[in-house]
Amino acid sequence: MGKSGRKGKYDPEVTPSLAEQYASEILTDAQIAAKLGISYETFRQWQNKHVAFSEAIKRGKAVSNAALVKVMQKTAAGYYVEEEDTTVILDKDKKEKGYRRTIRKRHIPPNPTMQIFLAKNRMPDEFRDVNRHEVDLRGQLQVTTLADLMMEEFKNGAPDASDGD
Repeated sequence: MGKSGRKGKYDPEVTPSLAEQYASEILTDAQIAAKLGISYETFRQWQNKHVAFSEAIKRGKAVSNAALVKVMQKTAAGYYVEEEDTTVILDKDKKEKGYRRTIRKRHIPPNPTMQIFLAKNRMPDEFRDVNRHEVDLRGQLQVTTLADLMMEEFKNGAPDASDGD
C-alpha cells in the first residue's frame, strides 16, 4: 500500500527556480519559505533533501549578496547622482511655452559608518574595537578607543581615500 495524505508542494520543475528568484531579492530564508507557501521547517527540510533546491538558494543569494556588496562599497566611498529639474517656460501672457530640463550632479559623501563596518568585517585583524588601558605616571587610567586611534591617524596625515583608483 502507498502513502496516504496530501501530495507535497515541492515541484522539481518549478520550486528551485522560484526559490532562486526569491533568494535573489534579498529575502531571508523565512521570507522565502512564506513566499513558497511552506513553513520554515519545511524549507530547511527541502534544503537538506533536494540538492537542486539548495543550489538554487545559493545561486540566488550570491546574486543579491554581490549587489549588496557593491552598494555598500559605493556608500562607503561616496558617489555622484544626477538630479533632473523641469521648469515650465511661460510666455509674456503666462501661457505655457515649453519646458527647460536641467540636469546636475550632486555628490553623496562617503558614509563613515559603512567604512567602519566594512573595515571591521573585511580586515578584522587591523580594524577591531580596541580599548587600550594604560596607566600614566600619575597613576591615572588612560583608555584609548578605536575612534581615538582613527582620529590620531587622521591628524597624522592619513592617505586620501580617493587615491589609488
